[in-house]
This record gives sequence, structure tokens and C-alpha cells, in this order.
Amino acid sequence: MAISRRTLRHARAIRVDIDAAVEAAVADLVRAWGVAWDVVADEWRAAVAELTASMRDGRWPSRAVILRNARVQAAMQVTAAKLEELGQLAGVRIVQGVPDLLASQEGKLLDVIRSQLPDSLEVDWARVPDRELDAIVRRTTRRVTSKLRPLPKSVTAGLKQELVRGVVTGTNPNQVASILIKRFGTQFTGGLWRARTICRTEMLDACRAGALDSRKANRGRLAGWRWLCSLSSRTCPSCLAMNGRTFDVDEPGPDDHPNGRCTSIPVTRSWAELGIDADEPESVFPDARSWFAQQTPAVQQQIMGPARLQALNSGQLSWDQIPVPRTNPGWRRSFHPRAA
Repeated sequence: MAISRRTLRHARAIRVDIDAAVEAAVADLVRAWGVAWDVVADEWRAAVAELTASMRDGRWPSRAVILRNARVQAAMQVTAAKLEELGQLAGVRIVQGVPDLLASQEGKLLDVIRSQLPDSLEVDWARVPDRELDAIVRRTTRRVTSKLRPLPKSVTAGLKQELVRGVVTGTNPNQVASILIKRFGTQFTGGLWRARTICRTEMLDACRAGALDSRKANRGRLAGWRWLCSLSSRTCPSCLAMNGRTFDVDEPGPDDHPNGRCTSIPVTRSWAELGIDADEPESVFPDARSWFAQQTPAVQQQIMGPARLQALNSGQLSWDQIPVPRTNPGWRRSFHPRAA
């Protein structure tokens, strides 16, 4: 398990490919949501204009009048229809890139393994059968569909709540309309944020599943895998503390939080175990704790937060105590920072 600089470069190349595919999918979702909002906003402007025209003495119409209004009902129907279209588009777009992403990742995993062994050694890497990769795509499709299905109801419920909440600033009808349309836009965009999170999480988890199957197919050569986080001021305390931990070949992971940027690096058995008669180089796997110690107090506080950093520096909190596993129904376990 001679983790070299080449190993780290190849592992990061996998992550770059994954991030590029995810960002491309997210960009498509953002564009689609923007186009849809242009249509939905026109409907709501017409509905709100009709409602504000019925205002008397700056008083908002009653809940019953609002909900019976034909323009409001039409706007609700258009909104629900657009959200249904967006949900279907998001499901297709999220899954669309997964097969190529899995195939690309598997090829690059071989580079990760080769980088840990002598250059002269021919590596026989077992590929994951197509049926197993197809099964990952099917599982991803089912999860994405299930998570996106309640999207129209959740957003339209928020829009309806805005209409009847009665908290409208100002008595000028045009001002009222402007405030409401802004609130509606925020509600509508909330659906996009949910879709973006689902996109990132499910595409990343499909890659995690592919890497797991690849490790299982080559268990004879591997000692397990190591958790590699991105060392930056944006890295969360939990991921930083998990960096470098080793896991069995069959252990899924890395179980980082939604939108996490961590990577699993498969590590080979020692050269002696593999029958290689040569001196094995020292591993250069990055030490997150040493890296953290070299950062300025401002960066340390940005990563940990004031209370957690004080507890860590005083010895009240150890590095191993920072990551806390959470069980999420319908999803997987994920590690989050312990509350400060």
C-alpha cells in the first residue's frame, strides 16, 4: 500500500471527473428551472394583479376568496405542471450521465492501483460485470424518482401558504404584488435546491457503489481503502477528522454528508504480501491533522468554529470524537461534525 503522489493525482482525477459530470447536470437543472419560472411568474403576476385589484382600504382578500379565484387556480395548475415536468427532467438528467461516469471511474481506478506497485509489474484488474453496473443505474433511478416525486406538492403548498398568510407589507397594490412575486420565486427556487442536492448526492452515491463493486471484484489484491478529504478552508470538521482512516474492502464509503467532496482510495496489500521482492516506498498519504496545525488561527476557526476549536485546543474534544454518524431513513449513514 505505497500511496504515492501519482496515486493521489489519479484519485483526484476521478473526483474531478465526477465533479464535472455533477456540475454539468446541475447547470442543466438551473437553466430548466429558470425557463420554467419565466412561464410560472407570468401566471402569478396575472393572478396577483387580479387579487390586488379587489383590495379595499389596503385589506387583502379573505382566504376563501383567494382560493376560489380562477386566476389563482390556473396559476397553481401551471405551477404544478411545470414542477412535474422539471421533476421528470431532473430524474432523466441525473441518471443520464451515470453509466459513462461509472465506466470512466473504473478505468481510472486501475491507474490508482498501478501507481502503488512497481512500474514493471503487470496488473490484472478485474472489471465489474455490466449487469452489476446496470443494477447501480436502476437503483439510482428508483431513488431519484422517489425523492423528486413530492416536489410539486411541497412547492405549491408553500405558494398557497404565501397567498393566505396575510403578512403583506404596504398598502399599494403594486407593492403588494412585487412582494408576493418575490416570495413565490423563492418558493419555486426551493424546488431547484432540493433537486440540486438530490442530483449531487445520487450521482456521487452511484460512483461510491461502483467503486465498492470494483473493490470487491479485486479483493485479493487489496488491503482495503482509505478516506481522502479535500484539504481546504471549506472542508467540514467531520471530513477532516475522517481523513486517512482505513476501512475493509467490503465497507461502503466514504459516508460523507450530502454534497460532500471526499474520496475513497483503494489500497493494495503490502508488496511482501503480493510476493514482490523489492523495498516498498513510504506512503505519502496526506496527514490532515498536520495540515490543520499549519493553518493560521483564522483558517482553523473558519473550519472548526470558535467553540469546537477551543474544545479541541483545550483537550476537551479529540479528533476522533468530531465525526458523528447519523442514520437517515431511505438513504445511507453519513458522518457530521459533533455539535460544539
